[in-house]
Amino acid sequence: MTRRTGNVEILTDDVLLIHPADASKNLINDGEMVCVISARGKIDVKAKITDEVKAGVLSSTFHFPEVRMNDLTSSISDSEAMCPEYKVVAVNIRKSKGKYKTEKV
Repeated sequence: MTRRTGNVEILTDDVLLIHPADASKNLINDGEMVCVISARGKIDVKAKITDEVKAGVLSSTFHFPEVRMNDLTSSISDSEAMCPEYKVVAVNIRKSKGKYKTEKV
């Protein structure tokens, strides 16, 4: 698990990196909770608006299992390494309507 490393010293929450154009199109502000929806499930995660990702591309950390980011991913894995196909998942995003909707950042 990632928590066995020093990562928690530099990252305290999982975040969803969203390009400013995509955030604007979806009316999402930095620090708001966002619902990420794939064919396999949906989760709520905090938005980080940044130009570190290209428009149309989302990226996230996978350090905190309680966020359940892996629920969005495919069950397909590499036949040799048995590593899941984490990097490519089609999703939609929207502001969270769930229990995190009123969470203050």
